[in-house]
Amino acid sequence: MKRTKTDRKLWHRLEGYSFHERPLTRSLVDRLEDETGHSTDVCYTLVEEYRRFMYLMGSTGETLSPSPIVDLVWRLHIQDQRAYFEDFCPRIIGRTIHHPEDFPPLQHDPGYERTLEYYAQEFGRPLVQYWPDPDVSSVRFSTGLMWIIGVAAFALSVIFGSYVFAFFGAFVITASAFLQWKFSSLPLQNLTPEGDHERSV
Repeated sequence: MKRTKTDRKLWHRLEGYSFHERPLTRSLVDRLEDETGHSTDVCYTLVEEYRRFMYLMGSTGETLSPSPIVDLVWRLHIQDQRAYFEDFCPRIIGRTIHHPEDFPPLQHDPGYERTLEYYAQEFGRPLVQYWPDPDVSSVRFSTGLMWIIGVAAFALSVIFGSYVFAFFGAFVITASAFLQWKFSSLPLQNLTPEGDHERSV
């Protein structure tokens, strides 16, 4: 289902903006590949997530916070100062959006929570690979609990000699590993421009 954007004119300008051509001195996708080691397809997706974030910043006028991986795209874009400050911001956004010196950890950042709320309204539920859940403690607790249940089932299978417990334990552990992979955010591999530290989750 295609959603109607709150600020359709801004979204139209953003959709028409290329992050691969002049006045950029080098394609943002190429720079992302060098910085992160992710595939070209993943880097294209990251640029699109950045496009969505900049739309949220421009349309709401509020102080919002990006995810760590989207923040990296933003920093790379800003490094090309002529493309960002003289073209992108005035021509596409309509105002200059400055990057804060630092962001608090996601779980203590109200700006990040607002970002997720606005994102859901405009684009649907964000993918956790690019927008991790700020409540990391609950995610870790759920994963740990599933592992404990799986190991306990294996122990019961040994005690009672039952294959049912063994199959159940294997299923729970496999499901836990799959969910941990599925709902984990993309790694930054500690690579951020200009030696910045990775933002903690």
